[in-house]
Amino acid sequence: MMNPPDPSRRKRETHQAILDAAWAALEAEGWDALTVDRIAARAGVGKQTVYRWWRDKADVVFEAFLDQARAQVPPSRARDLPDLLRENARNFVRLYAGTPLGARLRELLGVAQRDPRLAEAMREHWFLPRRDSLRRALLDAQDNQLIRSDVDADTILDLLFGPLHYRLLTGHAPVDRRFADSVTALTLAAIAREAV
Repeated sequence: MMNPPDPSRRKRETHQAILDAAWAALEAEGWDALTVDRIAARAGVGKQTVYRWWRDKADVVFEAFLDQARAQVPPSRARDLPDLLRENARNFVRLYAGTPLGARLRELLGVAQRDPRLAEAMREHWFLPRRDSLRRALLDAQDNQLIRSDVDADTILDLLFGPLHYRLLTGHAPVDRRFADSVTALTLAAIAREAV
């Protein structure tokens, strides 16, 4: 005797199909041409099914972005704080420079300037979780007197990631591994404890 279909599995499959469709449609058509109708059609669902889970196309695309990014972030292999900062800077380059993920991040950041809800979602679900683990590592290093304790941990993170984001958004110079390593080295030099 066959087991009855699992409705929760079907919901998960439909949810994933919509995310995949949003990502594929965005890649094929671009942000301006993308609509909830097109996402629904590509996913093979009704428009109301999309609106059951998301407010608008920005919400769907942002969740699709998170889904794609999660699949591409490798586990950390850092041995110490310098390794951790370098690894995160290099991951930024690997994920965003010259990739569809980077193009989508730039589009979402542009839309977020006009959409406060999207801006808040990006902070809450993308930027802050990534900063939190690094902030904890920096605070531990400060507690153990491995780095300067007179510099706010968030300022250190802005010092590291600000130049990477700036180059990504302006495109005035390459965002590559060499640049990531250079920014990491400068950041580490800026937070190093002075010799006693």
